Amino acid sequence: MSTKKFTIIMTALAVIIFGGLNITSQNWLSGARLDMTENRLFTLSDAAEEVASSLAEPVELQFVYSRRLAADYPAIRAYGARVRELLAEISARSDGDVIVKEIDPEAFSDEEERLIDAGVQSTQTDSGDPLYLAIVGRNSVDDQIVIPYLAPEREALLEYDLVKLISQLDDPTPARIGVLTSLTSLTGTGQSPRDYYVLRELARSFEIVQIEPDFVALPKNLDALMIVHPPKLSPRQQYLIEQGLLRIGRAVIALDPTSKAAIAERGRRAQLSSSLGRVETMLGLSPVDEVVIDREIGLPVERIEEGRRFVEAQPLFIAPPRSNMSDDDPVTADLTRAINFGAVGSLVVTPSTGVEFTPLIWTSKESMMINSQLAGREVTPRELLNNYSALGTSQILAGRLTGALSSRFTDQIPPLVIPRDPVLAALANDPETQYPHIEKSPQSVDIIMISDADIFDDSFYVSPNGGAPVADNAAFILNAMDNLSGSDALVNLRSRAPSARPMTRVDEMRASARERLYEEQEILQIRLRQTESRLDELRAAGAGGGLLSNTSSLGDVDQAEAEELARFRAEAVEIRRRLREIEREFRIDIDQLAGRLALFNVWLPPVLIMFIGFGVVGWRNRSKGRSR
Repeated sequence: MSTKKFTIIMTALAVIIFGGLNITSQNWLSGARLDMTENRLFTLSDAAEEVASSLAEPVELQFVYSRRLAADYPAIRAYGARVRELLAEISARSDGDVIVKEIDPEAFSDEEERLIDAGVQSTQTDSGDPLYLAIVGRNSVDDQIVIPYLAPEREALLEYDLVKLISQLDDPTPARIGVLTSLTSLTGTGQSPRDYYVLRELARSFEIVQIEPDFVALPKNLDALMIVHPPKLSPRQQYLIEQGLLRIGRAVIALDPTSKAAIAERGRRAQLSSSLGRVETMLGLSPVDEVVIDREIGLPVERIEEGRRFVEAQPLFIAPPRSNMSDDDPVTADLTRAINFGAVGSLVVTPSTGVEFTPLIWTSKESMMINSQLAGREVTPRELLNNYSALGTSQILAGRLTGALSSRFTDQIPPLVIPRDPVLAALANDPETQYPHIEKSPQSVDIIMISDADIFDDSFYVSPNGGAPVADNAAFILNAMDNLSGSDALVNLRSRAPSARPMTRVDEMRASARERLYEEQEILQIRLRQTESRLDELRAAGAGGGLLSNTSSLGDVDQAEAEELARFRAEAVEIRRRLREIEREFRIDIDQLAGRLALFNVWLPPVLIMFIGFGVVGWRNRSKGRSR
């Protein structure tokens, strides 16, 4: 064989082998990944892999993304890439059962009209063109579920949203949650912006069924109950709730000794405390009628005093950190942030034989109890810290009750009173809603109890700027409902860390400077009060008045008082000078940090590469010289 023919044949074989290896590696190695990100952003959790790899039938996800428009917006472009990569990872782990298609709809096209009809929403750009960032999911029987807009501020929940969508397409029937509450913002469907954030999130995954305050029967076919600061219940309603808990066996119950959320909604007409009456006896729950305060985990609150702004810990509003939560329970095990409580009670549970109560969230050992009436007032941290006496033991704020429960209405069942309202009367007479009495739960119940209703209130944990949660209140509640409704695999997806990397060093420096600033402000305020008190004493003694007026009035007082006033003024000037120095030092520290970042990230790498290049060239020249 000639050299020319041999070369042609070997080249052709090399091309064939190269193409075959590429095709083979694409099939065999499509699931191979190396995630080098700090928070493992592109590594699916075990739960996500479980859902993606166990689908009964294939599902299709259409990633609707205005890629060309997003090129002008770095933040959206980066988030779009994040979504695309995560979808690719889910598809790779599903063995082809999750089919991903990317669509960049053109303006005024038939495709854009179809997507809009499906429920896809857009955000306007500076040019006026709509920008789309959404997901349209379909299953094999043409069920369709849409995430109208993938808001970047929901990045921490991105994996949960996508996997939940896939799970719903695999099993489109959502769980039915019966909600009984006296809080107005929890009585909606979750579709209104006036509804609490957590209710809107629940509506994404569950069918919300509201239970009216004057209910005469519980709704049919409920998968779980959510009872939050319920209205005052009649004996018959208490009986219906008890029977519902025994029959359904899954519930989240949040009772409150003093609901700040109710006060904010209704003022003086608010129902401050809540109770389940005889149902609490079945649960082994002591009345939640006192409020826990904790100086160690109090939330920082602002106050204005004499025109000055102060930030101090409010022991009435507490934020148990991750270390004060159960590591073993799936509802709390994967939470990463604190949960904010307001005027919370303490859970004291004495379970009956065969029933187990497990704490989920608790206070520090620096907690103590106060009267609920005092907690209902606008009480300052200083008032609460006066005569503070820590109990030395942690108080339980949330816990899980499991086991077989027995009815406490065996002696006398409250009679059914037919209401005058014809609709309620028809419901009361409906045999499908009036179940026969049961003495014991047919299966082990699973009830999560919380001694506070304010954790549902947006004002305690949702940032007013952007509407993103700053604490894990919603994640805790949603985890609980997922867990109780049987969606265990999705619980640990809610609190994945966002890909944004905050300037933690700058934040720490700012917090340190702010702390020093507030300390100086507090010193100044104390000295102001002391001096003014002294001057009031002088006035009362007839020594003179008007000491805080201009220096021209100093002739009306004796020399000692004039010196005292002059000393105070000089002291105030000195403290204000120190405050300005703190602010100046803070700016200098930030500038120095920015300079170091620029040095190590911008200038040092190319300089190092240049020196390495010079070294390689020099080494080669020396090698050539020796070879000669």
